[in-house]
Amino acid sequence: MNTEALKIAVELMLFGMGGVFLVLFLLYLISQLLIKLFPAK
Repeated sequence: MNTEALKIAVELMLFGMGGVFLVLFLLYLISQLLIKLFPAK
């Protein structure tokens, strides 16, 4: 088994999952901001 390839694969997977969670977090923050700016009547 090539340990260098495994290390690169894990690193790429962490970057990918981190990016997904970052985008979800940003969408959450933006939605909370919009709720505060434009409350329901």
